Order: sequence, then C-alpha cells, then structure tokens
Amino acid sequence: MSTSEILSELPRLTAAEREAIRVRLDDIDAAAPLSSEEKALVDQRVNSYRQNPDHLETWAVAEAEIRRDLEQ
Repeated sequence: MSTSEILSELPRLTAAEREAIRVRLDDIDAAAPLSSEEKALVDQRVNSYRQNPDHLETWAVAEAEIRRDLEQ
C-alpha cells in the first residue's frame, strides 16, 4: 500500500482506530535514535531550564506563539 493510499484511507477510520495509529507512530518515533543535532538541542534546552527553571511557558502560550508564527 502506498503512502497516498494510506492517507486517503485515514478519514474512513474510527476515532479509536486513528488513536491506535497515533500511539503506534509515537512508539516508533520514541524508539528512533536522536541525531547528533537533536541531542545537542535537547542538551541545550535542559541546560537552559536548569539555569532558569522559573522561566517557563505554559503549553497554551507556546501553542499560541507557534500558531501565530505559522500564520505569518
């Protein structure tokens, strides 16, 4: 089955089936090793948090900023 065939079938799935697919994809992504660039980014973010743990944004704020940036 091709990618386009899989994508065309997704709207026909039930909510439970789509959730099962999301969970499986998350499992696959979680098992994939990080690239050196991704590892460096994680290290940078962890260090930044450790230096200033009170300087955090809620998910709602971060999501709003992401959506705003995507609209530009």
